[in-house]
Parts: sequence; C-alpha cells; structure tokens
Amino acid sequence: MKAPFIYLLGFLSAYSILAGSCKKNSTSPPSNMTLITQSAWKYDTAGVGSDNSGTIAFALPQGTIKDCERDNILNFKSDGTGSQDEGPTKCDSASPQTVPFTWSFNANQTAITSSDSLFSSFSGSITITSLTQTQLHLMKTVTVQSIPVIVDIYLKH
Repeated sequence: MKAPFIYLLGFLSAYSILAGSCKKNSTSPPSNMTLITQSAWKYDTAGVGSDNSGTIAFALPQGTIKDCERDNILNFKSDGTGSQDEGPTKCDSASPQTVPFTWSFNANQTAITSSDSLFSSFSGSITITSLTQTQLHLMKTVTVQSIPVIVDIYLKH
C-alpha cells in the first residue's frame, strides 16, 4: 500500500514543478499613458506624408522646423500637464526656458489634444500613429495656402 502512495507523491511533485514552470507570462504591454510619460521626448525627424500611413513622402521645406526647435524637449505627465523645454538653443532669448502645457488623450489613446502649442506649433487634436518605448510618431493635417498637408513628426527618447 505504501508503494502507490509514494508513486502518487512523486507524480504530484513532478507535476507541480512542471506546471509552475509553464505559467503564461501575465505581463501586459505598457499602456500609452506609461509610454508617453516614461521619459522626455526629443525631435527625430519630420516630413510631409502622402497618406495617413506615417510614411514620409518628402522633407519639409527648409526652415519649417527651425534648428532652435529641433533641440526642444517635451515632457508629458500623467496628470495631463507637461512642459516644453527650449533645449540648449533658444529661438528667442527673451522667452522662458520652459513653458508648461496641458494635454489629454482621446478615449482610445490614439490622439493627443492640447490647446497649447506643442512641438513646432502643433495644437488641437494630434493623431498618434505609433507609440513605442523609444518612438512617438505624431501626425496632423494642416492647411497651407488652402491646401491640406499631412505633417508627420517623429520624436524619440
């Protein structure tokens, strides 16, 4: 009678070891709130898109984004506030180094809304085409001389 009991204990021990090592990873991907607020964002690249895919069709005209804007740093906070730092090169020496802004996500966190000017005069509703640990791609249709133009801006950490 002791032998079947010992076998049963051995089987249960082996099963519990195997079952414990086969647990599914329950870690879910970080939320957009976590991704956007985890660290400061800096300019990477920008251009004109031909559609809503996020692909840059051609470069922005020279001077559209000034050198003094390319070193700006955006910080988003989870309370809906943020700051834009002028970086080492200020566009206007009389302007403050850091300017606060307010922002919010839309319901499904695929767009940012801000009445304040964010990077390179983006304001209003700005589409988030992609948001990862290292890259934030913003897209906005702007009107230039009565023509709608899709502008894609990529920010990085």
